[in-house]
Amino acid sequence: MDNLPVMQFRDVVKVYPLPAGDVVALDGVSFQVDRGEFISVMGPSGSGKSTLLNLMGCLDTPTSGDIWISGNAIRDMSDAELTSLRRDRIGFIFQYFNLFPLLNIIENVTFPMMLKTGKGVDPERGKEVLRAVQLDDKLFTHTPTELSGGQQQRVAIARALINNPDILLCDEPTGNLDSKTGAGIMELMSDLNRKGTTIIMVTHDPNIASYSRRTIRIADGRIVS
Repeated sequence: MDNLPVMQFRDVVKVYPLPAGDVVALDGVSFQVDRGEFISVMGPSGSGKSTLLNLMGCLDTPTSGDIWISGNAIRDMSDAELTSLRRDRIGFIFQYFNLFPLLNIIENVTFPMMLKTGKGVDPERGKEVLRAVQLDDKLFTHTPTELSGGQQQRVAIARALINNPDILLCDEPTGNLDSKTGAGIMELMSDLNRKGTTIIMVTHDPNIASYSRRTIRIADGRIVS
C-alpha cells in the first residue's frame, strides 16, 4: 500500500456546460503524488486551479479520465462513498479557517472524529494533535474568536490531521495571515511533511510555494510544468 501513489490523475477532463457554450476547465491533466511529497499547485486566475482542487478533494468528479485517491478509483463511487473517502483519507485546510465559532478548540478539532465514529470522541487525542501543531494548552477551552489568525490556522491544521489522513489538501493556507504569521504556519507544515505527511497546497504566492519540494504549474486547464 505504501508504494501506491496517494493520488493519481490520468487524462482528466472537466467540462462545464453553459448556455453560451461549454467551458473546458481541465484539458487532459495527468500527474501523480507519491506518499510523503510536498507539492504546490500554481497558476493564474482562471487557469483551472479551483477545478483541480475540487477534483483532488473529491468535491467534484471528472467529465472524463480517471482519478485514484489512496488506490481508490473515484469514477464509479456513490456520493456516500465519496463522502467517506473525503472524511477518512483527506484533510482540508482553508484560507479562512472555517472553524465553528460556538465550539471550543478541543470540540472543533475532534468534530471530524465524531463524524467518522458516530459516537463520543477522546479529547486526549485532540489535545495530542493540538500540541503537535504547537498550540498552548491554555487555549484549548477557548473559542475561535478568542484566538489570533495564526492560532486559528493551527487549530484548523490540527482538525485536518485528527483522522490521520493520507493527504493534507491546502487552499491558500496563509492567504488570510500576515507574512510573519504565514511563515510560521509554513514552517509548521514543512515540519509535518518531514515527519511523513503528504501535502498538496494551492497557492498564488511564489514565496509560499518555495516551501514545497515540487511545483505543478497549470495554465488554460493544462499542466505546463
